[in-house]
Amino acid sequence: MELTQSEFLPLRGQSILRAWTPGILPALMEEGMGLREAQDAARARGHCLFERKVRNLVVSAGKELVGDFLIDQETTGLAWHAIGTGSTTPSVSDTQLQTEVKRKQWTTRDRSGNVLTLSVFYTSAECTYNLQEAGAFGGAGASSTPNSGTLFSRYLQAYDNSAGNVDLTFDYTLTIG
Repeated sequence: MELTQSEFLPLRGQSILRAWTPGILPALMEEGMGLREAQDAARARGHCLFERKVRNLVVSAGKELVGDFLIDQETTGLAWHAIGTGSTTPSVSDTQLQTEVKRKQWTTRDRSGNVLTLSVFYTSAECTYNLQEAGAFGGAGASSTPNSGTLFSRYLQAYDNSAGNVDLTFDYTLTIG
């Protein structure tokens, strides 16, 4: 029997990049808000200056990482987000970003049913680059060291913040099935 497309387990991801008035999110988080709550409040006050949604590519190494989780060969999930300046089109054979320049642990990681949402916040001083690419990394080898761990997904998401004029957030959503 041949499987139909609907019988496969698809992994569909997207990233939303938002640019914010510098300092607004940290100020709201100091008031006790979580990152997503701070984003909602800042957006309501007109502090979201830019927003762009893109789809991502779950690379072969990312699919293998999922397989390793299923047979207890891996214990560390998607813990890191990375940004870079490379603009080469993502490929299923990618194992790292083209030119990684900064990496941070996800600020929040949540799951609701079959949808994972991971969010990260970069201050304006942390992301003074002409950004072109981003990716999600996991596995036991992932750390703050560039190109460490297993690349799960890679996507092109351009924003020129080389002057460091804005804070940035990336909200990554992965739907399984």
